[in-house]
Amino acid sequence: MNSGMYSAVSGNLAAMKRLDIIASNLANAATTGFKQDRLAFESVLAGNRNPPAVPPGQTADPVLLQERLLTDYAPGALVQTGNTLDLALQGDGFFAVRTTEGVAFTRQGSFRLTSDGTLVTVEGHPVLSRAGERPEEGQPIRIDLAAQAGGGKPVVDSQGNITLNGEPVASLALYDFAKPYQLRKMAGTLFMPEGGAAPQPAGPLTSVYQGALEQSNVNTIAEMVQMVQTSRFFESCQKVVRSYDDMAAKVINDLARV
Repeated sequence: MNSGMYSAVSGNLAAMKRLDIIASNLANAATTGFKQDRLAFESVLAGNRNPPAVPPGQTADPVLLQERLLTDYAPGALVQTGNTLDLALQGDGFFAVRTTEGVAFTRQGSFRLTSDGTLVTVEGHPVLSRAGERPEEGQPIRIDLAAQAGGGKPVVDSQGNITLNGEPVASLALYDFAKPYQLRKMAGTLFMPEGGAAPQPAGPLTSVYQGALEQSNVNTIAEMVQMVQTSRFFESCQKVVRSYDDMAAKVINDLARV
């Protein structure tokens, strides 16, 4: 297979991967706290990965694409909900929650209370309190349901301190990371640090808003435009592949006549 065919097939594969990412972004356009993904490509020669068996210059190394998945951490718009347990972050930072894989971080602040008063995410992960410099030291936040039933409602200030009927309950664990973020996206809106990224307490510019939620940062119009562009690019690459296939078939038929 010649280098032109390799390049066209590489373009097809890149377009398919990009379409998958765009589809995921559009599917989560209404997901609270979701951060959109992007694929960055760079061209590489196949010979750089797998050196050819023949001496250089006697064969053309096909051009391939190497992709990197990037997450856009730009903030989404804040929308007022009026729900006491809806919390949004303005500025950098994440809420800390406990999962089966360890402490994870999220911008999704749509919380609820379980039957025993534990504050959890929509997926059921306990929200952690601030108890030290390390996220692992935090404990699940619990709110006295009996006191709440008596008319009290939890109040969360801009620093994440929770009070109930004027009595302190806990402080939300808010953490941030050095930029550029080295985080691995888990399911939905959860992130786990990787590459030695160490969480640190969120800075003074990070504020908590009660009764509001941060929307997804997906621009649906831009994503739809990219979907159309990527689909057309895929079709173009497919036509190139078909053309090379037709030329190969013609060469074989002509040789057979000779």
